[in-house]
Amino acid sequence: MKALTTAFLKWQEKQLQLVALGKPSTWQMYRRKLKVLNQNKLIVFVDQHFGIFPSHEVFMLAKVLVHDIAKELNITRNQVYARYTQGSPDEKS
Repeated sequence: MKALTTAFLKWQEKQLQLVALGKPSTWQMYRRKLKVLNQNKLIVFVDQHFGIFPSHEVFMLAKVLVHDIAKELNITRNQVYARYTQGSPDEKS
């Protein structure tokens, strides 16, 4: 276990040296990648429940018109709804 701790501390020290020199560190690259992966997502709360969804799906389910979104993504509101439920939105409205 001590060897793993030592290896991590050496890695962490190297990352700090890279940052001090103005060079990109693997930690910065990881954070940048994580930001890109999560940038178009919304968190939706309903009572005590929540879910994290791609923003286009939230807009489609809320019937907000987004220019050509269905055509560009080749997906319909009913398909998005069916992904999270067992029916279509027309049956419940």
